[in-house]
Amino acid sequence: MKYSVMSNAAWMMSEKIVSVFGVVFVTSYVAKSFGPSIFGQIAFSASVFSVVQTVAIFGTETILFKHLSKSAHKGIRLMSVAKKMRMTILLALSLPVLAWVGYSMKQNFLLFSLASFFSALFVTQDTFSVYNNARLASRLNTVANSVGMLLSFAISFSIAWWRLNPSWLTLSIISVTLVPYLIKRYTFYRGNRELAVSGRKRSLYLRYLLYAGLPLAISSIFISIQVKMAQFFLVGVGSAQDLGLFAAANTISASWIFIPLALITSSFTEIFRERPDVALKLTAKLNGYVMIVSLLMLLFIFLYGEKIIVMLYGHHYTQSGSLVTLLSVATSLSAMGTVAYRYIVKEGGFNYLLIKIVCLMLIGLPLSYGLIHGFGLSGAAWSVFIIELLSLTVMNYFFKNGVIIKMQISSLNYKTYK
Repeated sequence: MKYSVMSNAAWMMSEKIVSVFGVVFVTSYVAKSFGPSIFGQIAFSASVFSVVQTVAIFGTETILFKHLSKSAHKGIRLMSVAKKMRMTILLALSLPVLAWVGYSMKQNFLLFSLASFFSALFVTQDTFSVYNNARLASRLNTVANSVGMLLSFAISFSIAWWRLNPSWLTLSIISVTLVPYLIKRYTFYRGNRELAVSGRKRSLYLRYLLYAGLPLAISSIFISIQVKMAQFFLVGVGSAQDLGLFAAANTISASWIFIPLALITSSFTEIFRERPDVALKLTAKLNGYVMIVSLLMLLFIFLYGEKIIVMLYGHHYTQSGSLVTLLSVATSLSAMGTVAYRYIVKEGGFNYLLIKIVCLMLIGLPLSYGLIHGFGLSGAAWSVFIIELLSLTVMNYFFKNGVIIKMQISSLNYKTYK
């Protein structure tokens, strides 16, 4: 890999190290202090608005990344249109969701949901992160996000330490996205200006974002709700405590995914620019690197996962330990699935992704419900694993005469890395 790609990936990883530090030492301390029920309420609210946020983004991150990698000028124009489109979708979806939560759930759910709404608002307006990643300037994102996370962790820790009312945790939920947004906005406009887009071009850009973004949006939504779907069904079948136990296991099992995702994001700035034959070889090589990272992390989780859960979250979360290894395998499949997903986008397979995701949803919904209804927490973990496995393998193999399986096989050949 080129030095600039590796350097950018290193900056992205360093940001996530701060995040993992917070998850390991602060989030677990908050979860231990307030118990599984409050932790489950926060996790549920975050999950709901994570899906809303994903819908509002509407697949535009991948589209913006692709265009900014090729031309900053056109990419900035698209950023302007994308922000307004995102805001409209977010508001249209959030108002009925908040009304539903307020009507059907306890007060804490509504309070945490409002905080999650404002957090999602700043994320959807933060197109500056995509610009920085595409221009291999992820160090700016790292600094901004780290400041926001450290402030958020400090607030959360203080609330737990002083045993304050858990409602004050809403400040932590909002600050973690508000502060980075303000910093990145300031740094972007200090060196750039928002390019004016005429009415006619704005309509063209909007139609393009809607057309190209729809398959990506549906794909992103399903990726977002695969784990969330298990959480939603747990709320119906189980309790807030079950949700807290599952959230704890999922947090630890996915805590390392930032490493392969940083490699993937940085590498595709180059892959998007290459001709098909070169891009395929580079993607196979990248898939191999992701496999190696995943295997190393899986070994660590297999050996120490249950002990980490008990040490960080306490004995109330012992049941989470039995889920962490299987969910980590699902995380590995998800990381490799991201490589295939990005390659399909590079090859213009938007409609294929749409059909693939519809099929996965038709399989995934009854599968998750049935497993969770029959086996509870372990069924939730198995449903996530099976869906990720299908998404990575069978559902990708019909694209362009099996080019994905050829890429995956090639990543196992040592000659690919010469």
